[in-house]
Amino acid sequence: MQNRAVMRHLVEGQHIAPHAIEQALLLSEVYPPAKAWPAFIIRILLSFAVIALGCSVVFFVAANWHDMSRTTKFLLLQSLPVLAIACYVRGGSAPLIRPLALSAAFLCLGALMAYFGQTYQTGADPWQLFFNWALLSVPWVMISRFAPLYFAWLILLNLSIGLYHADLGALLPFDLSRMESLFWSSLLFNGISLLLWELSRAQFTWLDRLWFGRMLAVVIAYHANALALMAIFVSDASWLGGLVWLALMGLTYWRYRMRHVNLFMLALGCLSGIVVVVAWCANLLFDMHESAVFLLLFLLTVGLTTWAAMWLKTLIKENQA
Repeated sequence: MQNRAVMRHLVEGQHIAPHAIEQALLLSEVYPPAKAWPAFIIRILLSFAVIALGCSVVFFVAANWHDMSRTTKFLLLQSLPVLAIACYVRGGSAPLIRPLALSAAFLCLGALMAYFGQTYQTGADPWQLFFNWALLSVPWVMISRFAPLYFAWLILLNLSIGLYHADLGALLPFDLSRMESLFWSSLLFNGISLLLWELSRAQFTWLDRLWFGRMLAVVIAYHANALALMAIFVSDASWLGGLVWLALMGLTYWRYRMRHVNLFMLALGCLSGIVVVVAWCANLLFDMHESAVFLLLFLLTVGLTTWAAMWLKTLIKENQA
């Protein structure tokens, strides 16, 4: 990414002759060299193979459900995580084999737990399946030092939170509706996850992946917007959601504009701001004539979007200078 930014600055500043740009991009490895493609293709194919293997376990058991005895099913589902762990132990210094082996064990553990719960009819709620799956796989996630597996683990916990609210009601001990409690719980959990990621990415290089923080930021923006919109449109919703949304917008500007420019996060903040501002104006103009309201909201949306695009473009130029 740093080479790409440097080359963009040199090309736009006309410091490189036009006929030499292609060669400069190759030498700086902005364009991947030919020798890098086989390794990249092997990584992609190996990753898809592990995912396909994990899914095939579930499909195989489902397809042969009536032809296999209970003992056979348990032996199959128990042996696969053990086999995956054995691959991890014997993987040596291979940079991708070992984390992918733990990823396969992670997937097979979920299949085993689902079958165990169904066979013995433990009576557990669906959220407990995902929560216990995440809880038992914590050692593998930490040992793997593999960002995609860690993100899959966070997805399991998010599913647990959602299913808990669907089955048992509000999780937080406050006077909140079930939906509002879900948004607050998810916002707090993912907000803490993003904070820990920001604090840990410099120390743990395996976590220093831009896509990781961006995905968490999208989830946080969704839930923060939901709380702000509920504060605007739902009469019995807590007004605290709007204040928290304002605080997050200010924190985003301070962290990703003043401290370190991150255009993706700022663009996401602009989108969030446009949605909430337009919704707030729509609520204020609710009693006006319908056609007039739509025209005013259209003009407001176009104006805010144009302003956001011009501001982000200015930041791009400042960042390249």
